[in-house]
Amino acid sequence: MNSFILMHFIVQPKLVQEWSTEQWNQFLQQSYVTNLTARVYYILKENQLIDFIPKAMRWHFLSAEKVFLAHQHDILNEALHIVKALKLSDIEPVFLKGTAYLLANDKCHYGRLFSDVDIFVPKEQIKATEQMLSWNGWINEELTEHDEKYYRNWMHEIPPMINTKTNMTIDVHHNLIPLVSRIKLNSNLLLLKVETQGIYNVLAREDRVLHSAAHLLLDGEFKHGFRDLHDLYSLVTEGIEQKSAFLSLLHARAKQLGFELILYYCLSLLIDFFELKVKANIMQECEQSLSSPLIAKQVLQMFKRVLQPNEKLANSIKYKTSLQLLFIRSHWLKMPMHILLPHLFHKAFITPYIAWKKNQELQKPNNS
Repeated sequence: MNSFILMHFIVQPKLVQEWSTEQWNQFLQQSYVTNLTARVYYILKENQLIDFIPKAMRWHFLSAEKVFLAHQHDILNEALHIVKALKLSDIEPVFLKGTAYLLANDKCHYGRLFSDVDIFVPKEQIKATEQMLSWNGWINEELTEHDEKYYRNWMHEIPPMINTKTNMTIDVHHNLIPLVSRIKLNSNLLLLKVETQGIYNVLAREDRVLHSAAHLLLDGEFKHGFRDLHDLYSLVTEGIEQKSAFLSLLHARAKQLGFELILYYCLSLLIDFFELKVKANIMQECEQSLSSPLIAKQVLQMFKRVLQPNEKLANSIKYKTSLQLLFIRSHWLKMPMHILLPHLFHKAFITPYIAWKKNQELQKPNNS
């Protein structure tokens, strides 16, 4: 049990009543590695289990909670600033990912730390959005000509912008997946199910789930993979609590958006990691989107391997191989080959050369 003690805790929090000091140490280590220390503290509080935390360890959880509360305050201020800045042009942004979870008061926002704020606006409002943000204190990161083209022509977002006062980054999306991706999404469909939370807009819960799943399963980076997987579990279980037919609604929405393959992997992982109960007919319908069940099975095994909250596994050959193959897969899905190969060449050779040349210029003595 110790190897995956965090997973067992999420499914059955009351197991902590029987834990030894060694198990608590393992649990604390895994919560740090996965950036879930503040969230598991919330789960312990929610289940009235705080008294079972060994006294010598309590400061870890209290410290994590204080950091989260300060972060939450900063994010709320940033979101308000964004809404006010864009209101002057009658632009109503839809907040995504971590900020959306906070504004919608989803349980998965508790203890969640993130480095940037993500918003979505229709593509025809991108230019005005970028202009209004630049007039209100945000600036574009300095990018090479290639990277500008990468964002402007191929991606689902413009280059990141930084708030000069708070140093917080904002990512402005006009789609949820790259424009040149093999998986296509009509972004206009997203606006048909937007939820309003006071002065803020967020995607509908089904779309919050599907976007979170797409972000986890298509990006090819798993630094916060287990945390993101737990986000999905929390979003889905909370949805089921609110609507008993939520999984059927989620499947219908995935079918409408062309995200059935993403939903298949998402539900398969939630079943495996957290024992989520899913009706067989929903999984069978999702499986119809598989072009090759054999390849899908292998990909699923790689996801299971790299998402485990176990630091020791990260040193294994199987883990490293799976990580590399999923990274390659993500790029293959993200771009067609005639764009991907020149892009990879540029990132591997041209970008490092430009950085080296710039560094050489900076090191030249000032002769003035």
